[in-house]
Amino acid sequence: MRATKYLSDSAWKDVAAKNDVKDNGLLRKLAEFRKLDDRDYDDALKLLAEAASLAGQLMKAKGTPPPAGKYLDEVVAAADEERRAVAKARKAAAAKSSKGGSRDDEAGQKEKSAASELLGPRLKPLLRRVVQGDTAHALVSRKGQQVVVLLSRKPILPAQRKLMTEHLGGGSVKHYTGVCRLEDGATTFSLNVEVTGLAKLLKAALLAQTGLRVSKLECRAGGAGDAAQPAST
Repeated sequence: MRATKYLSDSAWKDVAAKNDVKDNGLLRKLAEFRKLDDRDYDDALKLLAEAASLAGQLMKAKGTPPPAGKYLDEVVAAADEERRAVAKARKAAAAKSSKGGSRDDEAGQKEKSAASELLGPRLKPLLRRVVQGDTAHALVSRKGQQVVVLLSRKPILPAQRKLMTEHLGGGSVKHYTGVCRLEDGATTFSLNVEVTGLAKLLKAALLAQTGLRVSKLECRAGGAGDAAQPAST
C-alpha cells in the first residue's frame, strides 16, 4: 500500500524531523490531500502534482540526507500512482453520469452506480485514511461466508442496510455496525458484537472491494457507544 504509507503527512513530518530536512510546503499539500472528499477528483490531481513537484525539489536539494532522499523518491512514485488511480476514477464517474435512458432506467442506474461507488472507489480512500489514523463509521453485512463492508465519515443510515442486502443477493443477511480505526498498528473493526472468524472474512472482502491488502486486521466487540444493535433482513 505504497500510496497510503508515503502520502501521509504525519509520516513525512517524522522523516523530515529525524533527518533535519526543512519542509518546503510538502507537509501542507499532503495534509490538504488527506482532507479531500472522495470525489474531489480535480483538487486531488492538482495536490498530487504539487506534492510530487515539491518532493522532487527536496530530493534534489543540497544537504538532503540519503534516507530522506530515498523516502522522497517513494513520495514522488506514490503520488504518480495515486494520480493515475484518481484520473481513472474521474473518467469512470464521468462515463456513468453521461449515460442516458428512461427515467426508471436512469434511477436504477444511479442507484446501482451509487452502490458501486460506495462499496468500491469511495471505500478505497476511506480505508487508506483509516490506515493513516482517521476513524470511520462501519457497516459490515454478512450472508454465510460472503461479507461486504461500507465505511463512512458520517453515521451510517439504516437505509444503507437495504443496499448491502441487495449487493449480497437478498435473503437472510446479518448487519453489524460500529467503527473502523487504527489501534496499535492494526486496522480494527470495533463492532456491536463479537463475531468469531469475521476478521478473516473482512480481509478478503476489503481486498475484493478495493484491491488493497490489509496485512494486520482485528475485529472486536466495541463499547456501548461504538455501535448499535445487530439486525437481520
